[in-house]
Amino acid sequence: MATVRRARTPSVAELTRYFFVLGATGFGGPVALANIMRRDLVDERGWIDEAAFERGLAVATTCPGPMAYQLGVYCGYVTHGIGGALAAALAFAIAPFAIVVAAAALYQRFAGARVLQGLFYGIGPIVVALILRASWTLGRKTLRRDVAAWCVAVVACGVTVALQRELIVLFLAAGVLGIVAFAPRAKPVPLPPPVLPPPSSLRSLALPPLIALVPSGLAPALFWFFLKTGFLVFGSGLVIVSFVKSYVVDQYHWLDDRTFVDAVAIGLISPGPVVITATFVGYVIAGFTGALAATAGIFLPSIVLTVAATPLLLRYGGRPRVAGFVRGVTVAVVGVLAGTTYLVGRPVIVDAVSALLLVGALAAPLLVKRVPDQAYVVAGAAIGVALRH
Repeated sequence: MATVRRARTPSVAELTRYFFVLGATGFGGPVALANIMRRDLVDERGWIDEAAFERGLAVATTCPGPMAYQLGVYCGYVTHGIGGALAAALAFAIAPFAIVVAAAALYQRFAGARVLQGLFYGIGPIVVALILRASWTLGRKTLRRDVAAWCVAVVACGVTVALQRELIVLFLAAGVLGIVAFAPRAKPVPLPPPVLPPPSSLRSLALPPLIALVPSGLAPALFWFFLKTGFLVFGSGLVIVSFVKSYVVDQYHWLDDRTFVDAVAIGLISPGPVVITATFVGYVIAGFTGALAATAGIFLPSIVLTVAATPLLLRYGGRPRVAGFVRGVTVAVVGVLAGTTYLVGRPVIVDAVSALLLVGALAAPLLVKRVPDQAYVVAGAAIGVALRH
């Protein structure tokens, strides 16, 4: 397959404008967003060459955090260094942030309305179905026919259901086990040597300005929780959502189950990364300052990891022990995702109608291909409003 020759490096203004538009209009989840970036930045604009984009995909899928967002930050980094990474990061997040803050404000204002209750009655089962599908897709690609991987995933699932929470130590233990159990079998694909970003007038910019945005009050607790989440969770946005539920609902009791599922629904139907759910959670708990803190916390790890870890991961990520640790954590994520899906779904599937919506959303992709997730959410919302109005 022929690759497109890199035409030119975009200006910071062009880069910022592109990721702002992508954040405001990009629907379909991480895979769709990654494909849009490949089409726009590699094939059409020629801002990044094919090899550099492939390295970015490797980094985004190996590091913890939201894959599509991390890939966007990487694209900014390879074009304009730290300044480009920060510009892409802020531009990619600002439109979804504004949309979700507005949605959260309306949600709190009209939470008791029958229309809104019906809306989320229908959306809830669809959200559970989407998480189940994400669990199945991740498990099929990750576990394959590896018996040891299945055993680790089953144990992680059982522990999660039994304790009704996720344990960070579970991921770390799985990573350590992976060094022994998975590294000898690992056959990592060697990556091309990393290409350092060109000098930039914005290269002197650093990350502390994002931390300085975090206000006082309850917001610091939200910031540090979502910062930890962004650093420790591997997988798609829906995987991170499952991790967040076990703490925000089950351990800290910041939200109830119903409100959390509604938060996930808002994240799914909003453009940009699914983890923008954190903005909704922060707003409901602590208003605008909470939304700002939660958003900064969930996205900051992607910036830090891209800037600090990209050269290291590209250089050492193919080593068996490193690959084994990453695989161990990823395998545990599959099991934990399955366990937390049960915990998320238990308060949502409350009657025959919600059960039918769940089954329908699971079966529909077998009959109708290439329907975006947002379409299922909208259909569930319409059914819920019709039944409850």
